[in-house]
Amino acid sequence: MDKLSCFFWSVGVCFLFACSNGGKRDIGAYYYPVKDLKGGKVYEYVVSQNDSVMPEYWYYRTFVRDSGLFLVGTYYDHRFQIGQIIREKITKSGALAKECHLYEADPNPDAEGGQVHTKTMIQAANKFPFAVTDSTGVFVFKLQFNPPDDPESTIYVERNRRFLGDAPDFEYDGKQYPCVRFGLKETIGNAKEGIDPVESKGEEWYAKGLGLVYYRKLYGDGAFKVEARLTDIFSMAKLEQRATTVFGE
Repeated sequence: MDKLSCFFWSVGVCFLFACSNGGKRDIGAYYYPVKDLKGGKVYEYVVSQNDSVMPEYWYYRTFVRDSGLFLVGTYYDHRFQIGQIIREKITKSGALAKECHLYEADPNPDAEGGQVHTKTMIQAANKFPFAVTDSTGVFVFKLQFNPPDDPESTIYVERNRRFLGDAPDFEYDGKQYPCVRFGLKETIGNAKEGIDPVESKGEEWYAKGLGLVYYRKLYGDGAFKVEARLTDIFSMAKLEQRATTVFGE
């Protein structure tokens, strides 16, 4: 085959590949490394809220079931209290939320550190797409719940994500990781009439082989800012050791 024939053959192959992939970019490798999380790992983020800085922790672990592969994320605040558990199904097209549970401190003074559990209703399940084109596509995650202290109210949370292409490389543990970014628009509201929703805008960065490594949210006119950055990844045993050091056995 001469060079000219080789050129047209390679162009044809690329064209066919683009058509078969729908012209979309595969970014599945930028989500959490689900195949490496069967033993579970804790992601530590340092979160700044205006003048305050504190850590938060997410424990991620994958499970294989007859119905597929699932990723479960458990959020712990800086006091090592569980605040949220979310279960996602990993599909060919992306990560889809299946369940989300919220936890908060029991307001009853006699509860001795107990927590109140709230189950949410997921209305739009998109957490992370594995194939994207440009910023015209919107990936929606939405849930609602009735707060235990006001069961007549319905709180809703909606997050719209738009793919914005590549982000700057992220440095972790002495290595540089390529990243992609999403534009983020979030609305938190109460279905009761006369209560205005709270809106925020920002970005999320996902690093190849790591997952979410950075996010930023600006609320309202930008007077309130939340920013978080991944600082460490370690075992659950280490998180338990930290909690024991702080609170004792």
